[in-house]
Amino acid sequence: GLVGIVILGGIKRIGAVTARLAPVMALLYVVSGLVILLLNFEKIIPTFGIIFESAFNPVAGAYGVGSGAFMTTLIWGIKRGLFSNEAGQGSAPIAHAAAKTDEPVREGVVSLLEPFIDTIVICTMTGLVVIITNVWQEKHDANILFNAGEVKYEFAQSGLNSGELTVVDGVITNGEMFRYDYNIDTLYVDRAKTTLFNGIIRIDDDGRNAISADGEQIRSFYGKVIENGAPLTALAFEVGLSELFNGGRYIVTICVFLFGISTSISWCYYGDRAAQYLFGDGAIIIYKGFYILAHFVGAIVTLTTVWTIGDIALGMMAFPNLIALFILSGVVVKLTNEYFSRNHDNPED
Repeated sequence: GLVGIVILGGIKRIGAVTARLAPVMALLYVVSGLVILLLNFEKIIPTFGIIFESAFNPVAGAYGVGSGAFMTTLIWGIKRGLFSNEAGQGSAPIAHAAAKTDEPVREGVVSLLEPFIDTIVICTMTGLVVIITNVWQEKHDANILFNAGEVKYEFAQSGLNSGELTVVDGVITNGEMFRYDYNIDTLYVDRAKTTLFNGIIRIDDDGRNAISADGEQIRSFYGKVIENGAPLTALAFEVGLSELFNGGRYIVTICVFLFGISTSISWCYYGDRAAQYLFGDGAIIIYKGFYILAHFVGAIVTLTTVWTIGDIALGMMAFPNLIALFILSGVVVKLTNEYFSRNHDNPED
């Protein structure tokens, strides 16, 4: 709804809103992260050591990258890096092309700051905070939606992909349950984790159902899981800022919300420029309608599905754009040399 209100108001409203949201989001997040790093200053250098060691010698298993392969680390780094800064995708130039400037090279130099701030500064700070607070090495309390796409099941009998999993005192006796590829040890039916689940989890073509021993249908479980993404970062801020105040996780919640709104608004602008170029002015409002609808769809499908679609779409954008970059590289070099040569000879300009 908020995205719709903004983008239906036109480019001026889009620019006005994003110009206010982005600085507030970045400042709040960076200041909070810096406070945590300052409180744990002596751990920063050892943490960098852990990062480099894990990058070139990944740890497989409960708290590692899963496969223990360097290529896995590399691929995830590239995917999340591209998602973070959009470098090489051709999206940011759409916004920079609208800037009022007589010097395209100067605008290009300004745009080079974006990947540096997004990835080198903010993402590195996030990684340091997560590792310094040790939340990445612990399992955390969570509400487990057993129908969610990130939850997988394995049967003890090889080859089975449907049937009934028997749960006794919270433990699956004839198989395993995974969330984000990590095993969930014990299942509870209440948030306080005082009542263990006893019953069955039925998996068939109609979906997944959990039925307790007394016949009650269970909607979700509670237990300890390995977190990732925004929930893990929120836990890190909660722990890191606990010396000063409680509720550090809400800083991440606020920043993620602002990030989601500002990203949605800016990407709508990219898309409507493309729609106008391909199909004319009349296509813009149709595009915006589908764009707003996609937000509702994205909010209800599984996170794994959203990431997969996003990775595929970004890859499809990058290929033609990288080809264009190679073709235009000579023009870029020529304009850059002219610009810096002219400014070297006339520094006051």
